[in-house]
Amino acid sequence: MNRKYAVSIALALLSCLIASAASASSLWDNGSGLFADRKASDIGDIIMVKVVESVKDSDEGKVKSSKSSSENIDAGTGILSFINAIGFGSISGMNSNTKVERTKTLNTTVSCLVTDVMPNGNLVIEGDRYLTSGAEKMNVRFSGVVRPEDIAHNNIIESNRVANAEIAVTGKGTVSRTQRPGLINQILSAIF
Repeated sequence: MNRKYAVSIALALLSCLIASAASASSLWDNGSGLFADRKASDIGDIIMVKVVESVKDSDEGKVKSSKSSSENIDAGTGILSFINAIGFGSISGMNSNTKVERTKTLNTTVSCLVTDVMPNGNLVIEGDRYLTSGAEKMNVRFSGVVRPEDIAHNNIIESNRVANAEIAVTGKGTVSRTQRPGLINQILSAIF
């Protein structure tokens, strides 16, 4: 009798578990299973952007100009004989070569928040990263538009896959101050 009783209890429990698993539902469903990573898809989700950017810019300008002029006044005759012959002449020339080369490289990772979901499902992202080292403070600001299919399973995307990407790097401190021209140079540049 114990064995029959134990089997019937086990069958009853098993049928209750199956019935409750089939009808159970959660009030909050994030669309991911127990072992799945959830991709960013809603406002407030976080996407890690690997910023690997390199910009090389080169400008070159050449200017060459020359000018010459000559004026002569002949000696006077008659009453004006006291006027001696006078000659004026001037020659001016200018050569200028200017070459400017700039190379900038940026390697960092910025955590961005999804700020908007477009009607086609693309995600608008925006994020800041602040770095402080001694008296030097830097800010890297990143924004752009991401296609959900370009996001990796761990919510990481490379910056070259972000549309309308805007990257701004600003800094304050000793190094930033030394890179700015002095006050006199700024005034001379504005005048000339």
